Amino acid sequence: MIDTQLHNRLIDLEIERKIIEAKKIVQETKTQVLKERLTQALYIAGFLFIIFLMLILLFRFLPKGFISPSTNINDTFMKDNKIKKKNTNIKQYHQKKHLSKESKKVLNGIEYVKENNFIYKRIYKDGNLIKEKKLAPTILESKKIKNENIPQFSTLKKGNSAD
Repeated sequence: MIDTQLHNRLIDLEIERKIIEAKKIVQETKTQVLKERLTQALYIAGFLFIIFLMLILLFRFLPKGFISPSTNINDTFMKDNKIKKKNTNIKQYHQKKHLSKESKKVLNGIEYVKENNFIYKRIYKDGNLIKEKKLAPTILESKKIKNENIPQFSTLKKGNSAD
């Protein structure tokens, strides 16, 4: 009986030893699998890092229009709009200037002009010359002789011809 107990005890010890060895083998295989996965993850991360660096270098050294032509089209569209706005602003400025010149030409009323050493009275209606009357060489003489009512503070405009 002692032999059987001893035998059973030896068998139990052997089983426990094999269990411990099996656990060690399983643990070693798990660590080996984890090491392989870690190396694969590091290879993938290194590969992605190298691609990222290459993209940075590509974006840095290539011109912008080569990489993204759609933004280049938008830039030219924006530049065209700016040029068009500038041209329309210039056209509007010239139109205003032209209108202001025309508004100066459109007269209603009486204008006194000195031409060829004589004072002329011109009557305008809607910018058209209706009547032109020749007066004396000076304002005082015109007031005395022709009984013209020339305003005191009016300034004579010189005509196109030289005095």
